[in-house]
Amino acid sequence: MNGMDRFSQLEFEEVNPERKRAQGEAVRGAGYFYKQALKYWLAGEFDLALRNYSRVLERNNTTFDAWAGQVLMLIELGEYREAIVWSDKALELFPEHPELLATKAMAYCRDSKMEKAIAYSDNSITKDNITSRVWLARAEILLNRKSSIAQNCISKAISIAGNTAAVVKLEAARLLRKKGNYSSAIAHLNDVVKVFPKSALVWYELGSCQSKLGLSQARATLEQSLKFHPGWNVAESALAKCQGRGFFRKLFGR
Repeated sequence: MNGMDRFSQLEFEEVNPERKRAQGEAVRGAGYFYKQALKYWLAGEFDLALRNYSRVLERNNTTFDAWAGQVLMLIELGEYREAIVWSDKALELFPEHPELLATKAMAYCRDSKMEKAIAYSDNSITKDNITSRVWLARAEILLNRKSSIAQNCISKAISIAGNTAAVVKLEAARLLRKKGNYSSAIAHLNDVVKVFPKSALVWYELGSCQSKLGLSQARATLEQSLKFHPGWNVAESALAKCQGRGFFRKLFGR
């Protein structure tokens, strides 16, 4: 089963640590840590997600989704060269896997090595069994080049996502937000927040886009993000900027 299918089963309530210990090590196999990794990713805690993907591989190093997830978290943390190293390790187990080629393309793209990014992306889309992430990686490269074709790639990614559409829309929205396409990002995020109403990451992305467009609901949206991830410096910074814009709008309005 595609690992992203498991997103539909996630819950975001905190689990009492004592209760977790009482469950015993027997239930803490690869599946347990994989689910934890997904939850931490949706909470915006990328370092903890990375740690849990690593724990999955300690228990079962043939879990493809954990390899892919580990690479993606390294990219999230800005460890692009490390992401490429782990992509290569994963490709030894899963030769020419299109999703690993795509994540490697993403790492090169964010490290501003566009020739290599394009080459790996070109290779990934020639393979069989292309996944949504292959098209998302392609879209990111095209967005960097300000190509209108990027939207077609996002549409393709969503069209083949099946019951993982909310995850794909979230990833697409994050790409669009980073490139300043706030309205398009919000359109996707409004769907995603209905599926993951307790995800700090989703609320942060939505609030950031709303703030950039000067929408009045941005503050409440970012506060929702902090409700589910208290003290998250990224969301706190976005909220402070949002409040600052509100202050100057009122000042100059007067």
